[in-house]
Formats: sequence, C-alpha cells, structure tokens
Amino acid sequence: MIINEVVYLMETELIPYLTFENTKSALDYYQQIFGATDIFRTVPTPRQAEEMSLNADVDLNELTVQGGFSILGQKIFCADSFLGKPVVSSLVSLMLQVSQKDSAAVSALEALYQRVSTSDGVKVISSYEKKPTGEKAGQVVDKFGITWILKAVK
Repeated sequence: MIINEVVYLMETELIPYLTFENTKSALDYYQQIFGATDIFRTVPTPRQAEEMSLNADVDLNELTVQGGFSILGQKIFCADSFLGKPVVSSLVSLMLQVSQKDSAAVSALEALYQRVSTSDGVKVISSYEKKPTGEKAGQVVDKFGITWILKAVK
C-alpha cells in the first residue's frame, strides 16, 4: 500500500524541553557552566498550584512551570517535574552543530567544550577532536544526565 503524503511548508522549530527536579538550580548551572543566555523562569500562580494539587505550604517562588535559556543561540525550554522525580534517559541527546566555515561559531563551540568538559560532575564520553570524516566533535554528559554532542562540520 502506498500512501501519498502532502507536506505543508510552514515555519516550525523543534525546541528541546527538559524536565528537572529543581529547574531554578538547573538554570543557574547552565548559566555558569554552559554560558547560557536569554534565561527566563515562570513560577506557578496560586491557581495553578491548586490545580496541580500542590501542598498549600509550598513556596511557589522555588517552583518553575516554564523556563528556558539559549546556548550558542539555540533555545532550550524546561520546567520542574510535577509528576515525580525525572528519569534520566540515554534515548535522546542534544547536538549543537556549527559550520567549520564560521570561525566565530567554531571558536565558541570549542570554548564551550573546554568549559563544560573541565567542570565538576561532567562525564566526557569523547574528547573534542578531529574525526576521520574531517569534522571535529566531542560528547559529554552533564550533571543532570543530559548528553551533549558538540560538532563542527564541513
């Protein structure tokens, strides 16, 4: 059976959305270690807290219903896990890829790798170096269990 599929061209973005036990501290971590910018954070309203059946004595200013940041210009959204402790998975990795033709982007990516790979709690999976394909790439897992692949491609 052949199915004909109509593809509609529209402006879309695929934005990673991460879940943390404590997004407030995660945002601080990504700002300090990854150099995250454009950081924002929204706390739940009393009505949202009631709808989520949160304890009346919870400090809403410590909770995050939506947050976000950018790393090397790429948006990432996040929030607290209100359904229990988040589970780390190796099923999804985040890849930051730049063109080797953009020397500023390559320098920024290399600086990011150096800063991240030498910070506490980060596991280096592969060093950032030239690969047989001519690309440069490295891979790390941050303290939250998020896998980051950093690539400079031809």
